[in-house]
Formats: sequence, C-alpha cells, structure tokens
Amino acid sequence: MLFCVLAFSISWGNKFLFSAVDSGLINYNIPKGLLQLLAQFGPTIAGLISILIVSGKIGFLCLIKNLSRLNIKVKWYLFALFFELLIFLIIVLFYHSLNIVDANKDAIIWLRSIEGFIINTVYLTLLTGLGEEIGWRGFLLPRLQSCFPVILSSIILALINSFWHLRTGDITLILEGNLSGFWNSFLPNMGLRILITIPVIFVIVYLFNATKGSLIIMILYHGSSNASYEWVKEIIGLNDPSFILPLFAALLWLTSIFFIPSLIRQGKEKRITTSLAP
Repeated sequence: MLFCVLAFSISWGNKFLFSAVDSGLINYNIPKGLLQLLAQFGPTIAGLISILIVSGKIGFLCLIKNLSRLNIKVKWYLFALFFELLIFLIIVLFYHSLNIVDANKDAIIWLRSIEGFIINTVYLTLLTGLGEEIGWRGFLLPRLQSCFPVILSSIILALINSFWHLRTGDITLILEGNLSGFWNSFLPNMGLRILITIPVIFVIVYLFNATKGSLIIMILYHGSSNASYEWVKEIIGLNDPSFILPLFAALLWLTSIFFIPSLIRQGKEKRITTSLAP
C-alpha cells in the first residue's frame, strides 16, 4: 500500500502540475521537462523509498547486487529485446498484405529502422525501464507473489500498472472541467491498456521468475517494448499507428496459451521470486 500511494502521488502529482502549467492554471515558470521526468520515475523513486523503509540497508544492497547481476543466459536477453518487436513485425506484414499500411520495401530503410530500434531501446531502457522497474518488479511484484498465487499477482499488478498510466491529456480535461470529454477519452483508452497490459504482465512475470528476479532483464524488456512501438511508426511512416493495438492485444492473449500454464507451473514448483535477496 505504501509503495502504491507513493508511486501514484509522485507521478500523478507531477502530471497534474504539468497539465496545470500547460493549461495556464499555474503561471509560475516550472520546467515541464523536469515534471515529466519525475512523473516517469515515480515507481522507481517509490520503490527505493519503500525498500529502504521495509528492508533498510540490507534491502538496498540486495537491489544493487541484483542490478549488477549480468550473468543471465543469452536467450533471456534476446527474448527481452525482440519478443514484442517480433509481434509488431507480424502485425506490420499482415496489414501490409491487406494494403492497409505501406511498409517501406527499401532494404536500407529496414536496416536503418533496426538501427533506430537499438538506439531507442538504449534510450527508453534508461528512461522508461529504469524509471519504473525498480518499483514494479523490484518491490511490488515479489511482495505480491509472496501473498497471492502467481496468476492473481499478475492481474493485480497489471491493473495497478494500467491505472498508473493516467494520461496528462485526460488530466487536462479534468482541470478544464470537461468531465464528459475526460470519460470519453479515459474509458476506451484505459480499457485497451488493460486489455494489453494483462497478457504483457503474464509474459513479464514469467520472465522475472525464469531469471530469478533479474531487474536488468525487466528494465531491458520495458525499454525494448516501447522501442518496438516506435519502430512501427518509422517503418510504416505514421506518427499514430494506434489502430494496430487491438490486433497487438489479440496476439498477446494468444501467447497466453503458453504463458498462463507456464506461470501456473512456476507457482506449483515454487519457482517464483518473492525477494531480491540471493
């Protein structure tokens, strides 16, 4: 509970300030870039505070040791890096075959897009991955798995994570008093986010347990996931390819045919991570 209160307060608080500045309700010269950064790092800041309060110096040292553990099997690095990119590639090729999108056929463009994907992965791993994963997977997930069955832990985490992603545009509608506009925007977007996040969390929790709680793999997965969506924008030349997300959600749920039974087996065999301690 402490972690969730902190994570939401830090992130939503800074998002509200950002929207207030953006809509002119606050005239002070508050750097919006700093507000965005603090909002993005809300889960990790909350995770660090929670670890220090709950586990003290020992918990912090366990976190540092976990982050320095790089001797993970190569297959997990490759999985974290390319899993969602492969799904998006299937979607792009499928829509291209139906003439819904025009995927560039120039091999040079494809090679440059992969280069862009790697660069974005590095950048977003440091921003979104490092900004969230110490909280979600470094603190919250192990405690959920110590209290609940692994599938229930995954669903709880998915719902918390989804609602944390309240968009600044929706907050602006609240501040402007446009509640009907807020609900018309919030409900469909949040519904789709939850629909995507639940199967994604199944994948993440499986990967987390399979690597004995490796935060490096979690941070990499998070960064490459965001970079994969940016890759779609580049390869089809659209700034808003959100129309592909329902199919993305469907394919993710299809992968659950494998990941849900695998998670259940992890739980039965006690191969779940409930602490960052080695």
